[in-house]
Amino acid sequence: MKNSRFFLPLVALLAFALPGFAQDVVPAQNASPAQEVLPVDAQTLDQHVAHREPLVYPPIAKAARIEGTVAFVIQVGTTGKIEQMNVVSGPEMLQQAAMDCLKQWTYEPFVKDGAPVKATGPVFIEFSLGNDAPAAKAAPDAAKAEHAPKEAPVRGEEQIAEQFAPAAETCRKSLMGTDYKVAFDLCKKAADLAQEFPPDVRFIEKRAVFVQAAWASLYAGYMKASLSYASKAVDAVKLGHDDNAGGNAAYSVKGIVEGKFGQLDESDRDLTVAEDYERKAIASLDKDAADESDRCKQALVQDLRFHAQILQALNRADEAQKKLDEAATND
Repeated sequence: MKNSRFFLPLVALLAFALPGFAQDVVPAQNASPAQEVLPVDAQTLDQHVAHREPLVYPPIAKAARIEGTVAFVIQVGTTGKIEQMNVVSGPEMLQQAAMDCLKQWTYEPFVKDGAPVKATGPVFIEFSLGNDAPAAKAAPDAAKAEHAPKEAPVRGEEQIAEQFAPAAETCRKSLMGTDYKVAFDLCKKAADLAQEFPPDVRFIEKRAVFVQAAWASLYAGYMKASLSYASKAVDAVKLGHDDNAGGNAAYSVKGIVEGKFGQLDESDRDLTVAEDYERKAIASLDKDAADESDRCKQALVQDLRFHAQILQALNRADEAQKKLDEAATND
C-alpha cells in the first residue's frame, strides 16, 4: 500500500476552493439495477461475446511490420452492445483498426439478481503477422547493407524495467519537494516508460506512477495532463489486478481533478467509488496494522471533505453534511 499513500502529506498544499460551480444541478436519484455497472475480468467478458468481428490488419502497419496488443476498457450495455470503449495501451498504428473491429462486437447481456446490468472490463486485441510477415528485402550489396538504416530493437519487459524503476522512484521523491514543474517532468518520464510495458503486465506499478504523474501535473498547473494521467490510473484499476488502496488512489485523484475542472457530476461519481475502496481497505486491515489503518483513514477523510465541497456546489447540502460527519468520525 505504500505506493498508494505517497501524496497524502502534499494534499494539504492544495486550496480546495471551487469557484464558479453551477448551482442548479438536480440531485441524482438512487440508481436502478439497470444503471448499475458490474466490474468483470477479461475472461468473463470474453465468455459473454455473442458476435466477434474478424480483425482487419492495417496494410500500412503490416508493411511496417508493426505487431502488438491493443488493450481496452469497455462498458457493455444491458442490451449487449458496447456503450463505451477506452484505449489503455497498444501501438498507435493499430489502435484505430482495433476500435473499428471491437465496436462491431456484441455480448450476451450480463445479469445480476435476475435483472440486466451494465458491465465493464478489459479487452485485449492482438495483432500478429505470423506467416503473413513481409519478407525482408535483400540489400543490393554489402556496402549498402552496412549503411542501411537499422530498425530499433524491440525492448523487452526487463529492459524497460531497468529504466522504469529508478524513474518511478525519482518521480515519487520529487513530489516531496516544492518545484512542481520539475516533478512534472520527472513523473512524465516515468509515466511514458510505464506505457512501454506490454498491456498484460505490471498493472499496479503502472497505476502507481500514473497517480504520481496526475498529482505532479495538478501541482504544476497542467490540468489537462493531470486528468489524462488520472484517467489512465483508473483504467489500470479497472483491469482488476489492484488492491482497495490502489483503487482509492486512482479514483481519488481523478475525482479531485474533475472537481478542480468543474466537472461536478463526474467528481461526485469518482469520489464515491474512491471512498468505497478506502472503506474496504480499512475493513480489511487487522488490529495490528494501526499505522496503515491511520493512513487509510487519512485518505478517506481527505476524499470525504473534498466530496462535501462538491456536493455543496451541487446544492446537496444534506449529503455534504453526512460526508463531513463521517470525516469527523475518522479524523
